[in-house]
Amino acid sequence: MPTTTLSSAVFKRFFLLWIIAGFSLGTANAQTSEVDFESIYHEFTTFGGSTFQRIQDPAQAGNTVGELVNAGGVWEGIYMDLPSKVLLDSIKVIQLQVWNPGGTSHSMICKLEDGQQQDVEVQVNFQSAGWQTLTFDFSQARISGSATPINAAGAYQRMALFIDGGSAVAGTYAIDDIIYPDFSSVYVLDVLYDQLVWSDEFNYNGPVDPQDWFQEVVPPNSWGWHNGEFQHYTNRTDNSFVSNGMLNIVAKRETYTAYGITKNFTSARLNSNYSFTYGRIDVRAKLPFGDGTWPAIWMLGTSIGNNVHPFSMPWPDCGEIDIMEHWGYEQDRIHGSIHTLSSHGSTVNTGSTIQPHVSDSFHVYSVNWSPDRISFLLDDKIFYVYRPNVKNAATWPFDDPQFIILNIAMGGAWFDVDPAFTQSDMQIDYVRVYQDSAATVGQIEPVQHARLRLFPQPAQNELYIEGISIQQLQLVDALGRLVMQEVGSGEPSIRVSVSELPAGLYGYRILNGGEWQSGKLLIGQ
Repeated sequence: MPTTTLSSAVFKRFFLLWIIAGFSLGTANAQTSEVDFESIYHEFTTFGGSTFQRIQDPAQAGNTVGELVNAGGVWEGIYMDLPSKVLLDSIKVIQLQVWNPGGTSHSMICKLEDGQQQDVEVQVNFQSAGWQTLTFDFSQARISGSATPINAAGAYQRMALFIDGGSAVAGTYAIDDIIYPDFSSVYVLDVLYDQLVWSDEFNYNGPVDPQDWFQEVVPPNSWGWHNGEFQHYTNRTDNSFVSNGMLNIVAKRETYTAYGITKNFTSARLNSNYSFTYGRIDVRAKLPFGDGTWPAIWMLGTSIGNNVHPFSMPWPDCGEIDIMEHWGYEQDRIHGSIHTLSSHGSTVNTGSTIQPHVSDSFHVYSVNWSPDRISFLLDDKIFYVYRPNVKNAATWPFDDPQFIILNIAMGGAWFDVDPAFTQSDMQIDYVRVYQDSAATVGQIEPVQHARLRLFPQPAQNELYIEGISIQQLQLVDALGRLVMQEVGSGEPSIRVSVSELPAGLYGYRILNGGEWQSGKLLIGQ
C-alpha cells in the first residue's frame, strides 16, 4: 500500500466531546509543573544564613540553575511559594536535580508547607559527584518535626529544601528541574461545554454596549466601595470604551467627586446583563500593571440583585466565583477563589498560579462550572478545583444563575498604590460562555467500527493508521483541546508524527471512507 505523510499539525482550542470517549474522571493525566530557573519567578527565599542565586549550569553552558550555599549553620535552607500548588492526591512523587561538587555524602529534606494539612517532609541521601536525580516519595513521608509516618495528601503551596539539615555543614550546591504534580495531575474537566451560547467579541468602537453591559457606578457604602478601595467607578469613556476589537477598562489617578465622596482614582466596573447556570466562561485579557491595581474577572449570584434581577439574598450567601484576581504588588500571580457563607473574606477556598507577563501579553482565564465542581484554568490548564464534600446552602449556592463582572479596583484596606502610578488598563479581547454539553465525559461510550487500525499503541514517535480511505484525523487531549488536525488525500494507509505531543491518553476522530470513527489513543509510555 502507498504511505502518505500528512502536513504539520494545526493547533487550536476547541471542544470535541465525541472524541474523548472513555476518558476516566478524576484520573491522573501526567500533568506536572516544573521549576527550571529559566524564569525570574523561580526564586527561592533563604533562611538560617544560607544564600541563593540563579547561575549558569556548571556542566552545561546556556542552562540556568539555582545555587544554594550553606554557610555552616545547623538549620539553613530555602523556600518558595510555588508557581502552582503541589497536589498529592494521585501522584505522590517530587523529583529534582542536584549538583554535588564532590563525592561526599549529604542529605536533602523536601518539606511541603502552607496547606490545610500538617506540614510533611521526605529526606533523601546523595553522594555521587555531579548532577543526579533525587526522588521524594510523599506516600512515605513523615509529619514535619517528628518521626511519625504519613501517606501525604492534599494541596501545598510552599516548598522548603534543606541540605544537611540539623548538621553544621557548609557547602555549595546547584539545583534544577524541580518537577511536582499539580491539579492537572488529578483533575480533568468533568463536563465539557461545547456550545457557544453568549459572547461579546467587542467588534465595534465607542462606549460599551448597554445591551450587554451595565456600568455600575453607585458606591454601596457611605464612604465608597468595599475593601477600603480608593477608586470611583464611572460610566465615562475615559474609563471604559471599545476600540480595535478590544474592551478597555482604564484605571486613572485623578481627583473625582461623585455622590458626595471624593476619591483620587477612577475606573470602571461592568456587569453583564446576561446570566447563566453551569457552563464554561473564557475571557482573553491583558492585565494592568502597577502596585495597587486590582483587576478582576468574576461572577456573583443574581440573588444579590442587579439592574436586571431583584435582590433576594445578600453576599456571601449568593455565592461568588472569582475567575481571575491579580494584585499588582504580587505581579504575575493569578488567583482563583470561591466565596460562600461557609468561607468568605479571607477564604480558604482558593488557588493560585504564576504566569509570567500577564500585564504585557494576553492569556485566557476560564472557569468550568458544573453541577459537581468548579474548575479554574489559565490558558486551558487547571490550577484549582472547588468540590466541597458536603453541598448545602453554606457551601454550594451554585445551582442558581450568576452574572459576570469586569473591573479594576485601586488599592484597599491592606495595600496602597504606587505613588508613581498614573494610568493603566485591562484589555479584553472577548468574553465567551459555553453550555449545553451533550454529556459528561464518563457518559460517552466509544463507537466501534470495522476496518480501522491504529498502531502501535502506545505510539512513540509515529502513528500508523490503516483503513478504507483516510481523509481527516483529529486528536484532542484530556481537557478537550484540539491538539492535532490533519487532512489526508484518501489513501488507505497514512503515517503521522506524534513526537511533539506529550505522553498521555488522547481521543481521536478519523474520517475513514466517508464515515467518522472515534476512540482512544495512548501516546508515550
